[in-house]
Amino acid sequence: MTSTLPATHADLLDKPTFAHLATVRPDGSPQTSVMWFAWDGKWARFTHTTTRQKFRNFEHEPRVSFSVADPANPYRFLEIRGVVESIEPDPDGEFYRTLGRRYGMEMTVLDADVRVIVTVRPTSFVAVDSGMTAAELLAYKATIRTAAAAGDPSASSDGVSAG
Repeated sequence: MTSTLPATHADLLDKPTFAHLATVRPDGSPQTSVMWFAWDGKWARFTHTTTRQKFRNFEHEPRVSFSVADPANPYRFLEIRGVVESIEPDPDGEFYRTLGRRYGMEMTVLDADVRVIVTVRPTSFVAVDSGMTAAELLAYKATIRTAAAAGDPSASSDGVSAG
């Protein structure tokens, strides 16, 4: 976990991947939703409405987490933990339409009167590749190298098991 966005995974925030946004309900149970988002290099912004449970979750507990997976390799993903910094009205639904275009859709906004822009300030990032964090991957490769050096035929020198 790091407080800065790993360059190895920054592309996942730049392209229109879907975020799985987790919030905490007032009873303490988790809630996740697949969400559109925009990333400006510092903030993640989501569109939502004031009439849904997730909005009440933001008000109750501003800490959130969301993850985005690489569409070409689901074992490569990024988790972003953060805090809702602001919730601002989107009375014309313009941000909603902007996100729709980012995701290849032209949207008619039927609920503009309750639309809001939720801005999240990231506090930490967890980059995962090959199903492992960077620390786990290093430890795994070290184990494979040790096994290969000891003559284990099931270990390969490039850190990938042969069998």
